[in-house]
Amino acid sequence: MLRWSFAAGKRTVSEVKDALKEALLFDFYGNLLKDKQREIYEASVMEDMSLSEISEEYGISRQAVSAMLNRCRQSLSGYEEKLGLIRRFEESDRLVREIKASAESILKRSENDADAGRIASLADRILGDL
Repeated sequence: MLRWSFAAGKRTVSEVKDALKEALLFDFYGNLLKDKQREIYEASVMEDMSLSEISEEYGISRQAVSAMLNRCRQSLSGYEEKLGLIRRFEESDRLVREIKASAESILKRSENDADAGRIASLADRILGDL
């Protein structure tokens, strides 16, 4: 569960973008982290716990929490650099949305075009799976 305080005005747009990027990296590559790393990273990024809160909960120093979070960020970014799954996902999403828009444009010009309707329907299914 995300516990971001953006609604209360405590986060800047830049901080929200960074948090969303970290959440996306975690969604794609989080299972590649060691169990304790994953738990601490999730507490920080997904539950928005402070270093002090995490330190207290796991019985380690704030410095150790900070160092672990930095290692996790480096690992997750490294996985994306090597594997590019997020980049591919975003490109696939963009292309399918473009296909859907083209099919809908054809449908507006020719409402009886079954192929365009089928293409739009398939694009919706793919977008639902992404």
